[in-house]
Amino acid sequence: MAVHTVERIENLPERTSDANVVVVDVLTASTSIVALLDQGARYVRPFVDADAARAFGREHEDAVLVGEEQGAPLSGFDLVPLPARFRQADLNDRPVGIRTTNGTRAIDRASDAAGVFVGSTVNAGAVADTLAGRDSDSYLVAAGQRGTPSPEDTAGVNLVEAHYRNRLDGAERASIRRQIAESPVAVWLRELGLGGEVDAVLGFDSTRTVPRLRDGVFVPDESGSARSTH
Repeated sequence: MAVHTVERIENLPERTSDANVVVVDVLTASTSIVALLDQGARYVRPFVDADAARAFGREHEDAVLVGEEQGAPLSGFDLVPLPARFRQADLNDRPVGIRTTNGTRAIDRASDAAGVFVGSTVNAGAVADTLAGRDSDSYLVAAGQRGTPSPEDTAGVNLVEAHYRNRLDGAERASIRRQIAESPVAVWLRELGLGGEVDAVLGFDSTRTVPRLRDGVFVPDESGSARSTH
């Protein structure tokens, strides 16, 4: 089995029906999906279209909608995809719909793969272990921003790969942290007073939750490999 890295979703090969794809959007779609499941959401359904997400919200009276457009809140949505902001929300056993500018678009592009997973810095080691237990090729995909590579997403991909290849040392950890901390999105979030979101993704491997797409919704994957925890 080979593991490939992809610097932006647009570079993902057309045919991935026999492969696994891990979509990495560190700030903040991937991290948000992981956090939503960790907070007890029944499932997380990704949307590309905001109106489709709103319709989902109308169809499920207990649904929670999480979304943004170019960093701004979306009308009719309950929460923005910032884990520190929704940590106190009541999500237990509730269906969640999520729509983001880049992350859910990348997930949609990857949706034909045999296995679609969400990765971030917070679950990188668990993602690596999950891939080690599978017998097909895998693509670690940095979502990017509307076709442009994003430093923090590339760093997240590098962290998963380093875990997978058992080559993560102190120097590489420091380099990955610096790449994220100095990325334009991280700097922007700190300027907005949201530095806690950046600090959270710099706390590598804080969860073992690996979201996997099943029947159009993300649920925690239960097929993790027996490899030891990183």
